Amino acid sequence: LSMGMSHDFEVAIEEGSTCVRIGMAIFGERPRR
Repeated sequence: LSMGMSHDFEVAIEEGSTCVRIGMAIFGERPRR
């Protein structure tokens, strides 16, 4: 499961994910296009 957003990591863990993406927490928010 890949939730795709750092703020969703808690939901991903609750759902049993073993692969949590936390890129935004490390690299910051991407610029809007």
